[in-house]
Amino acid sequence: MSPKSLAAAASLTILVFVASPLAAQPNPPVDPWAGLYIGIGGHAGEAIGGEKLDFQDLSATHDLSFQSKTEDSRFIGGAQLGQLWRVGGMALGIEDDVSFAKDIKYLETLRAVVGVPTGPFLIYGTGGLAIGKFAEEFSVTSPNEAGVISGSIGRYGWTAGGGIETLVTSHLSLGIEGLYYGMGKDTSLFTTPLGEQFAVAADRNFAVVRARLDFHFTSWF
Repeated sequence: MSPKSLAAAASLTILVFVASPLAAQPNPPVDPWAGLYIGIGGHAGEAIGGEKLDFQDLSATHDLSFQSKTEDSRFIGGAQLGQLWRVGGMALGIEDDVSFAKDIKYLETLRAVVGVPTGPFLIYGTGGLAIGKFAEEFSVTSPNEAGVISGSIGRYGWTAGGGIETLVTSHLSLGIEGLYYGMGKDTSLFTTPLGEQFAVAADRNFAVVRARLDFHFTSWF
């Protein structure tokens, strides 16, 4: 992880110990891995890859040069809300989350969760729908012109991954998870003001490693 991501994970850990006395209530959940939960500390981590731009000069003179401002990794954070149900020895649930990063205006997922509780731990896999809006900016230059092209694009895709959580109080859990986002690839054609053409191929698939902090309510349904 980058230093910023490690700092974010450390901040979450500190928040656990600060919040622990407040979270310890006289009536603990009937089952810590069943019921509604909310990310009071949200989630924070690192997005790796995504928005990789490859350029192809289609002009007759092949005199175009390109520069992208997209970073290969960046800090990402957000919040989550979910519900778990116990079915036999399994914990089944659904979770919705939303995240933001430097070049991600928003990223939302709606995922199924399948977990195996083992005492204070929950080991789980997850997957579902992903939707996001991504910002792009790059420059194109030639001996006769120069310009900057920027914009944003919305995409639908999927996500899958897994993680592990552990209870640190009767209502508070801390975890780490990894998710892969399949947001697809596409190619767009552009023409400069002087009529020189070029193509931009975008790879929007990326991975996220993040820490999370959840508050678990007494099971309501």
